Amino acid sequence: MPRDHERYTESTRRQFLRTIAGGGAGALLAARAGYAHHHPKPTASSLTYLDQKMYIHNMEVISHVTPEHPAHAPGRIEMMSVGSRRYLFTSGGDIYDVSDPRKAVMVSHGTFSGSKLQLNYHARLKKWILLANSMPPFLGDTPGGKYDNPAALEKFRDWKGLRGIRIYDATDPTKLVLMNEHSTGQTGAGTHNIYYDGGRYAYLASAPDDTFTGVGSAIIAVTTAMMIVDVSDPLDVKQVAMWWLPGMRKGEEEALRQWPQWKYFESEPFDRRPYTKLQGPVYVPRRTGGNPAAYDDEICPGRRGYGSWGALGFMLHDLSDIKNPKLLGRFSTSPPYQGGIPFHSIYVGMLDRGFVIGNPEALNPDCNEDYLPIWVIDVRNEEYPIGIAQFPRPKPPADAPYNDFCQKRGRFGAHNPIELKAPGRISPSFAAVAQFNAGLRCYDLTEPSRPEETAYFIPPQGGVITNPDSFNRTVECVFVEWDRKVMYVTTTTGLYALATPALGKPILDPMPVSEWSLPGLNAGVP
Repeated sequence: MPRDHERYTESTRRQFLRTIAGGGAGALLAARAGYAHHHPKPTASSLTYLDQKMYIHNMEVISHVTPEHPAHAPGRIEMMSVGSRRYLFTSGGDIYDVSDPRKAVMVSHGTFSGSKLQLNYHARLKKWILLANSMPPFLGDTPGGKYDNPAALEKFRDWKGLRGIRIYDATDPTKLVLMNEHSTGQTGAGTHNIYYDGGRYAYLASAPDDTFTGVGSAIIAVTTAMMIVDVSDPLDVKQVAMWWLPGMRKGEEEALRQWPQWKYFESEPFDRRPYTKLQGPVYVPRRTGGNPAAYDDEICPGRRGYGSWGALGFMLHDLSDIKNPKLLGRFSTSPPYQGGIPFHSIYVGMLDRGFVIGNPEALNPDCNEDYLPIWVIDVRNEEYPIGIAQFPRPKPPADAPYNDFCQKRGRFGAHNPIELKAPGRISPSFAAVAQFNAGLRCYDLTEPSRPEETAYFIPPQGGVITNPDSFNRTVECVFVEWDRKVMYVTTTTGLYALATPALGKPILDPMPVSEWSLPGLNAGVP
């Protein structure tokens, strides 16, 4: 595996700590020069072209939709139902009719704005409501990002777009109506990610202002933490609570010094421990007794949140008192796992068995960072979650023109697990993860301590070799219709509908949704 990591010798840990102690937010952001992510660094063994071949094992392609516009690989997939009709909503505003998976078709493009979205039936309004994120662009135009281009910080501060969330009425999927644009704070980070289940509260990865400076990434100006908002009235969204780890905010430099990552400043660059932030949303999957009304109470004993906090690890939150979140337990692997984002998303679909899955995100193409594993985390003792296993590292097919995915162009590593909210009952032993240039990988978790790969699908690599952004995210996201046993994958060459024997024989005819993956989810849908 190539290990040609970029190294540099700018300011030391002591210099950084002296700087933040005396300089505040601006000094923190400028304290360390470094190299941003997403920029290619091929080696002598890297392919000089994009692999256009499809590889598939123990799966079958049901259909493939190639958009007329340039294909992109969105970051989230959500589904709504109207009788026996089913619609997939994907980032960037694309909507597909998948009522018959054999004849999946895009029905609209660019209908809404946002890379991260949540779609649910709003219990009080009796409408399908779509929440979509809005945030300033990352500062990654140059290899050093904000460190070698100070003007990038000014662009962030001067950005006039919405920092927050947009709320749409999606009851008619062919004609969305913008209901509200809610600002989470126009000097803050905006909203990077969202979890919402149709009830009173939405959980945002956000920050209200530019005092949230505890992040070392070259392409991020302000970090994000957990913001809880009341969306019972989408036209009047209210912030309910804000929780962050001490050290994430200006004035908390003493707490920042206690983070284990900072002990490595002398030998490792600051930017090698990026994304000390809430990366994925905090998932709050359980409705007490399956009663949506009880779940919406301010005091709800047993309400828990499961968050992926980047290099800070997996955190389990006590949200019993919605206005006063507390940290219950934490599992961190950084150090020694440093590069990329060690915890990007938490899959809680197997929570009834006492474990969750924590997957990372690979950031640099051409393996210009350490490989980060996917973890199985035992959460039965909430105060002491512990990693009990790692998923196997994907291996290329025997007939691929490379013997390691590091040699295939683009990013190699995990990104998104199965979307949590879906029709049907979640399989307690099946998992799948979208892994960029390694494709979609499926796993058997009958024995959680021994995950076994059972199937994979690697589509042709879309894009052009001269534009890394066009091929970095070969496979981005996966969605499973548990009731029809059909999988959907977003890729740089379009949307694929797939089946695998691990899920059972697919049902391909249109059918209404009789139950959803979480108790109380989308209750009252006509």
